Amino acid sequence: MVRIIPSGNFPNEGNGIPLRYSRHADMPRPHLRLLIAGSFATALLAGCGGSSSQTSPTPSPLSTAQIQSRYTAAANAYNTYETQISITENAACDVGSPTASLTACQTALRNQRQATIAYDDALRATTFSGDAAIDSSHLLSDDAAIESLLEQAATAPSLATIASVQTQIIPLLATAVTAATALRADIGLPAPA
Repeated sequence: MVRIIPSGNFPNEGNGIPLRYSRHADMPRPHLRLLIAGSFATALLAGCGGSSSQTSPTPSPLSTAQIQSRYTAAANAYNTYETQISITENAACDVGSPTASLTACQTALRNQRQATIAYDDALRATTFSGDAAIDSSHLLSDDAAIESLLEQAATAPSLATIASVQTQIIPLLATAVTAATALRADIGLPAPA
């Protein structure tokens, strides 16, 4: 590196101070230490740190038996809860029933919604392909609409309002049963009994 050093005072010489070049002049380099330290730190981080674009290993596809097992477990859990819930729902939500109760009905509807969500979560956790993926998507879509209506019914101010919302749920339940039956056929399970 070359440092420019003024050679003396020559104010009367027209073009300013003449300059002398010296190869041996020491030049202070305070930023050089920072540059070296920064380079070292960067190298250290690059060596120790992982790439931000690492990908997780792709899960291996499930066998047909595994898919059937997962679906059956989810469906059996749903059906067990639904059987218990529907007993309470039939007794508490029927306006003409002597056991009708707004609070008990709302609780039953909340429980039915939670059972549906648990079933749907199990479906989402299973990777379906082909027709099963299409039918699973239809079933999840139907169930999302049912879940929304169940939430409305569970917060309704009266049993009459709940009865009105239930008239919207019933056709969706029929559509969901059709989609579930198609999904069962797609994965090699018999239609529900």
